[in-house]
Amino acid sequence: MQTTQCPICSSDIIIDEESSEKDLVNCLNCGAELEIVTLQPLQLNPLQQESGEEDDNN
Repeated sequence: MQTTQCPICSSDIIIDEESSEKDLVNCLNCGAELEIVTLQPLQLNPLQQESGEEDDNN
């Protein structure tokens, strides 16, 4: 297991040994969806919304 910080809220995020690059994880504190960019060193990037997506549910 590896631990890193959420790039949004700085909460600890635990990454299990079976995770690999390009896997998605969620921050339990702020709910951000994050992509594992590299495992050594462990780096997470927030997923960007596609330009056509909207946050409201109209």
